[in-house]
Amino acid sequence: MTSEQPSPFPPGLPITTQRLCIQPFDPENLTHCKFLAQLWNTDDFINSCGKTSIDSPEKAAAFIRRRILADYAQNRHGQFLVSRLEENDPAKLIGCVSLMKGSPPGPHYLAPDIGFTILPEESGKGFASEAARELIDWARRELDIHAVFGFCAPDNARSRRVLEKSGLEYRGSAALRVFGDQVSAIYALPDMDSDLGVYNMTEEVHGAASEGS
Repeated sequence: MTSEQPSPFPPGLPITTQRLCIQPFDPENLTHCKFLAQLWNTDDFINSCGKTSIDSPEKAAAFIRRRILADYAQNRHGQFLVSRLEENDPAKLIGCVSLMKGSPPGPHYLAPDIGFTILPEESGKGFASEAARELIDWARRELDIHAVFGFCAPDNARSRRVLEKSGLEYRGSAALRVFGDQVSAIYALPDMDSDLGVYNMTEEVHGAASEGS
């Protein structure tokens, strides 16, 4: 890449903590492509998000070029790789963390939402919430984003704990058009407006006062 060519990746990356590294997907990196195909074919991912057609490194590379790089170009954020750092050992890819935002004419909100997928053998160690917190902080610092949603099934206790540990608070549940009118628990950053309609969420939200965060 010459100095005249802009980087296809968002600014301020990678993000590193004592335990983790968060970096963009690169379709030219075979390791990235193999890992995406592996991660999206775990039982945890399929049960949560459904089966995809990404079942080979070649298909993963095409998806990264077509979709992930397009999100980077349009929004300067999207899906990112999460690696576990170990002293004296190479970083190990363990999952994905995302900051996604829909766009017109499809259903969309004006604030992006945080998402996460961690390999089953690495879950339960706080990696998902740590990665989500760091990505939200990066979005504030680098992209001036101060409104972030979190969505999950109301009965998904594990995802709800991750969202809460990531700094989001429960705002209620609603049948969200972005998920085909499936009922979802809605989380938001504490400083976000109490009227979620400000963020183009026109659905009727119920339950925050009685259930709490």
